Amino acid sequence: MKMLVFSFIVGIVLLYFLNIALLKNPLLDLHWSIHAGLRFLIGFIVLGVSFFYAHAVEFKKAVYITACIVTIDYIHDYYTQAYRFNLEIILHGIFMMIWGAILGYLTAKYIKEKLMRD
Repeated sequence: MKMLVFSFIVGIVLLYFLNIALLKNPLLDLHWSIHAGLRFLIGFIVLGVSFFYAHAVEFKKAVYITACIVTIDYIHDYYTQAYRFNLEIILHGIFMMIWGAILGYLTAKYIKEKLMRD
């Protein structure tokens, strides 16, 4: 539980500084939050829970699933001209997926430990 809370708090702080310093974008921008949330959920479900914790998906398949979803999102952004395709946005997306994967793994581990105790 402590690692889960610590990872969440550190992630929020890093997210704040990444958004303000790197992207110069507020945290509560709805359009940007949807993109960041999508990458976080990809990391949480596909990488954190399905691959790292449950080993339900092979690494190669997890990477393909992640790459396909992110590519589709970038293509959508390109055609709607919502955001430029640049290094800062890619680094932010990578951070969100890694943070999601860490929290996904720790959450699944915490839930299993909680269920085993009860």
